[in-house]
Amino acid sequence: MRVFSLIVVTLTLSFCVGCEFNSDASEDISVITISSEDVENPNWDQFKLTPVVEYHDSLFIESLPALDVDRNGNLYVAAERHNIRSVYHYSPEGELLDTIGTFGTEPGEFESIRNIQIEADTLFVFDDELSRLSRFHLSTLEFINSTDFSSAIQIHPEDSVDLKPVPIQRWSESRFLIEFSDDRNPAIHPDQWHYYYVADNTGAVDENELFRQKAEKYQIGDHAGRPSAFLLPYPERSLLTQFQNGKFYTARTEQFEIRERDLHGLVQRIIRYPFRRATLNAEMLIEEEFSHNRQLQLTRASADYPKQWPALFTMFTDDRDYIWLALIPEDESQFEWWIINPDKDRQMVQHTFTWPRNSLFLKVDKGNVYAVESDENGFKKVVKYIIQYNSIN
Repeated sequence: MRVFSLIVVTLTLSFCVGCEFNSDASEDISVITISSEDVENPNWDQFKLTPVVEYHDSLFIESLPALDVDRNGNLYVAAERHNIRSVYHYSPEGELLDTIGTFGTEPGEFESIRNIQIEADTLFVFDDELSRLSRFHLSTLEFINSTDFSSAIQIHPEDSVDLKPVPIQRWSESRFLIEFSDDRNPAIHPDQWHYYYVADNTGAVDENELFRQKAEKYQIGDHAGRPSAFLLPYPERSLLTQFQNGKFYTARTEQFEIRERDLHGLVQRIIRYPFRRATLNAEMLIEEEFSHNRQLQLTRASADYPKQWPALFTMFTDDRDYIWLALIPEDESQFEWWIINPDKDRQMVQHTFTWPRNSLFLKVDKGNVYAVESDENGFKKVVKYIIQYNSIN
């Protein structure tokens, strides 16, 4: 077991912390540095995850981008495959009960699902291709209405380029967080950003920008004399948790540095840990992933690669407002998961444990952990685990 101590430093900043957009600047930002010591902590509980339910029903799903749970424990899973864009409704016992929506552009249909959220008796489905939010009754699963954000165009502050609006989550009862992104080819325009605003039920966007984050970093290779952009399996990118209880968290995967933000997008605290990043063996990656396609292999081999993988892969908050982080260790078969209670002044890190990379946690609710996994044929399913604590005192 590890013991974690917290070093809190208050900095006076007149520039952006960690080289992010300077609207993050604040006169007083507490910087918390977590340090670990290799000593036993007899007061910790043993942490165990036990599988209890599987949700799949032979649906042959290729991608499960989001899921949520209602107050009765029913599971709603956003699923995508060829010409399929739907939300599947499961009982707490794993029985497939119904399907919500289908592929298309008509009311109640989706072209792509970025996120889903449940609030009271309403299911919200966020479509990033159509720039549209759709609402459904949980009791009947009937379509209620939608909000179209496609006309809410923002202009890139430097290049006078239209940015595409994408609704990504609820912000309050009748307001939503909108991400404006650059649709230009990253092979030609590699230095791109995401800009975040709040919009209302009518699709009208507030004038003031909340914050911005760097977009995914693409590797650029040569494809028959032309630049070609591609993402690594674990790319350098920005992370964003759900807004709740007046705050949310952002991070950039290159380093373990979490920013706590308020409802105005301003950074209130920074949580850091000097995580040693895993080595990226580009030659082995290219050989293993693209040996079947000579042209792809040549394109990948022509790119410049970082020497290390990012520190982080994903981040989300659970129903207790704890932060769940997946770190990328040297062991390529596992993630190192951290559970952090950001409201504690001491012993902020509650647990750390390793878990297979082919089982990715997306949601934690009422002591249950929901993970996306693959079946024996490679199709996606959801597995629910129950959290068990066994005291080692």
